[in-house]
Amino acid sequence: MNWTRATILGLAVLACTLPVTALAFGASAKSGIGRMTVVPDVLYAGSTGNQVTFTFTADSSSLRGQTLIEFPRGWSAPQRSNPSGPGYIEVKPGQCSASTKITSIGVRRVTIATSCGRHKAYQLVYSKVTAPQLTADGYIFLTSTRSMASGKKTKFRPLLPGKQPVIKVRGGPPAGLLVQTTSVATAGTAFSVTVRAIDPYGNNAYPYTGTVQLTSSDLAATIPGPYSLGPADVAQHTFTGAILRTGGTQTITATDSNGLSATSPPITVVPPS
Repeated sequence: MNWTRATILGLAVLACTLPVTALAFGASAKSGIGRMTVVPDVLYAGSTGNQVTFTFTADSSSLRGQTLIEFPRGWSAPQRSNPSGPGYIEVKPGQCSASTKITSIGVRRVTIATSCGRHKAYQLVYSKVTAPQLTADGYIFLTSTRSMASGKKTKFRPLLPGKQPVIKVRGGPPAGLLVQTTSVATAGTAFSVTVRAIDPYGNNAYPYTGTVQLTSSDLAATIPGPYSLGPADVAQHTFTGAILRTGGTQTITATDSNGLSATSPPITVVPPS
């Protein structure tokens, strides 16, 4: 199977919902020259003022041509007009030729004239970056290269998945709780209640630890006991065995040991059929 750059770009758009390992190439795919790494490779959702450094290395052979980097939606748009503004980018040629420089900036696309010997590297510094508000296991800054060593431009070819720069975006510090449960409950019948600790954008918070206690407006209810969430719970827990007994509209409230609290939407309690 041959993978075109357009196909890989389409997959990269799905990076916020697919794990990086899902972006697999066929064995016969033609790939670009080089490897692009990124530091840091983990940021908090909605965080601002980040400095991100991409390092390109011509690993398999020298590259006399161009590098193309495509910036995912939700990130600061790359720009060169305002050094103090978000998304400002600059190239540091490093071990590569001084002719390695930015030649064009399009809509979320940056082209870099690249002249690097084998195993030589340059850096692209991306400053005052605002991360997306949506968490993802991997935002791919899709990187492609093309050679012009023969004097002719070839097609841009994406680097292999394991050589692409990927940034994970985690939820931020906890700003509140969210209670999710049924909207209709049968009196005397057990149901579940899920409590999430969330950041300001509705993502599961990170890091989060705390003990969550449930209470109900139904004084006759049976409510599961408290639960202490640790890192492995990833800021959410599902309580089972909640039972409401009083007809009408009731609610369930979650309170944690950090002082956060939230109440469920109204639950209509109906008699058994």
